[in-house]
Amino acid sequence: MRAYRSWNILEDWARKTSLEIVRFAKRLGYAVAREDLTGLINSLRRIKNKDHRTKLIIMGCRRIARWIDWQAMKQGIPLAIVNPNGTSSECPQCDFEADRDVIGKLNIRKRALKILGISGGSLTTPTAPQMTDVNPNRWGNQ
Repeated sequence: MRAYRSWNILEDWARKTSLEIVRFAKRLGYAVAREDLTGLINSLRRIKNKDHRTKLIIMGCRRIARWIDWQAMKQGIPLAIVNPNGTSSECPQCDFEADRDVIGKLNIRKRALKILGISGGSLTTPTAPQMTDVNPNRWGNQ
């Protein structure tokens, strides 16, 4: 009974989160891009003595990916599933330094644009609102 309850909690979380992601993309006229984490999930499954955290990662990654894909298709939002190899370690531009998460996002965006065949450099439609007044240095770091 306890495992079934955990499954329901994860399933509900994945449904709600994916719906919010896709609704947000639709409202702003964005496409959705995500990494294909099948290789990561398969390598985690091969671990013989999995701890609770590893099991949750496996279940959560697969579930959220499935629901994001389904919601994007249902809502008619363009979806790009990119190869994750090197996304957080390849430099997206010459002499660019940033946190691994930022670099990963930029590389996923770059690969998604290529997959979607968008040459303008943006995952938005031309009518989507553009954020031009965002301070790029929110944390006060150089």
